[in-house]
Amino acid sequence: MKRIVIIGAGVIGLSIAYELSKVKKFKIILVERKKKFGLENTSKNSQVIHSGVYYKKNSLKNILCIKGKKLIYKFCKKYKIKNIKTGKLFLACTKEEEKYLNILKKNAFKNGVKDVRIINFKELRRIEPTIIAKKALLSPSSGIFDVQAFIKKLFLISRKNGVNFRFNFKNFILKKNDNKFYFNNSKEDLFDYVINSAGMDAIKIARQSFPNQKFPDNNFVKGIYFMTKEKLKVKKIIYRAMLPGDTKERIDITPLLTGGYIFGPSVEKSKFTDKNKLKSKFINGIKNYLPKVNEKKISYYKEGVRPKIMYKKIKSNEDFYIKKLKNHNWINLFGMESPGLTSALSIAKYIKRIM
Repeated sequence: MKRIVIIGAGVIGLSIAYELSKVKKFKIILVERKKKFGLENTSKNSQVIHSGVYYKKNSLKNILCIKGKKLIYKFCKKYKIKNIKTGKLFLACTKEEEKYLNILKKNAFKNGVKDVRIINFKELRRIEPTIIAKKALLSPSSGIFDVQAFIKKLFLISRKNGVNFRFNFKNFILKKNDNKFYFNNSKEDLFDYVINSAGMDAIKIARQSFPNQKFPDNNFVKGIYFMTKEKLKVKKIIYRAMLPGDTKERIDITPLLTGGYIFGPSVEKSKFTDKNKLKSKFINGIKNYLPKVNEKKISYYKEGVRPKIMYKKIKSNEDFYIKKLKNHNWINLFGMESPGLTSALSIAKYIKRIM
């Protein structure tokens, strides 16, 4: 029986545990430094199921997002997890953004997302009467879902299938003994395979365990969300039109399953942010296409960190990094930012194929 250790109990680590626990010849241990699963970035996401419109063709983000989207909806249906296929609108408020819509549509078709269509001002007003824009690209397969219920179900099924969870685990340095791995001072626990899904700590753990290997660098970006409980009568997820692959600051509107809406995320390079100034900037951006929003009801919601990566502190990497180390049964997952949540179940299947 092959012994596998998974590092990190975020949504991706849990998805991998869930998928691999279906294989009877695997004995799986999942280690997590927090006291419970899903307490890091998984708890700070926007709960959006992305459709796969704006990722680069044939990238892992493109392939795994589209497959993952279908798997998420199927999983939610099977286990009665609350979800709403809201659809998403990419708004063109300027002539330049109208050009972006055509580019987005072509990119979506290349990616295999062929249910998107451009709608005019009249149809937009019929679909979303409070939204102001010249045109929009409608993506019907986007949605939102109950992430906490989702990760809890992954945990419960994995545990039932025999996965051994070790929380409050602090020592992540693994050493090699012949073809096996073990944690420092614990040669009794030998593993045949290591899956490093530790989120923001993943590169650090890889470097500690393989100091002579070359890995990308972290390029963390903080994002802040604001929220309102005002009944805006907005039904769909709202984005401004963008160029595919563009990671500029956005002021999206996303409905919450619990009621209300979130705005964001911002892009923060500094550790310290004046939230009042940021709120004013957000309000100005929102009012460009939702002029009747009540700014007094908008307040700070939460913030998270995108685990972006880069090479040699120069070249940013915009795709998932999922690679098995040469000559070692060790898989690293770096840069697992959006659409990591949407892709989680398909990432798990991808890992199983690599193994």
